Amino acid sequence: MKNLFLIRHAHAEKYSETNQDIDRKLTSEGMKVASLLGKYLSDEGTVPDVIVTSPAERARMTAELVAHQLDYALTEIQSVEGLYQASVREFIGYLGNLNQQHKTILVVGHNPAITYAADYLCPSEIGGMSPGSVVHINFAGAAWSDLSVKGSGEFINYYDVLGDH
Repeated sequence: MKNLFLIRHAHAEKYSETNQDIDRKLTSEGMKVASLLGKYLSDEGTVPDVIVTSPAERARMTAELVAHQLDYALTEIQSVEGLYQASVREFIGYLGNLNQQHKTILVVGHNPAITYAADYLCPSEIGGMSPGSVVHINFAGAAWSDLSVKGSGEFINYYDVLGDH
């Protein structure tokens, strides 16, 4: 059994001419939501084998705040260049190549790819992930490479700290 937690980064600063998109940080509300999301995952007994994030500052900050609540070493968070501005095909392709030894993986990314990936992997549509939300999907297969099959996951839960969805 494989457990995948897809996390959309929490609320970030608005885009501006002087601030490159990749450098946008979480707002103070976003930091609070990311911490609460990590606490929720901890309370649910989530123990990740690995946390993977886009290199964008807002995703990295979200991953670190979640990791802190899970007592996961910040130095072990893996930043993956290809998750920033990934298409859904690229995102699913990345997931299919995850280390087979990992049973529970948290991936922090961006819309629209993260929502489209959740919709693709689940038998029913999620319909949109709010900033700072998580979708938990189980896979009965023994290989992450099985993720390439549409609807191959079992939807377990969608959690939005702010209840916007």
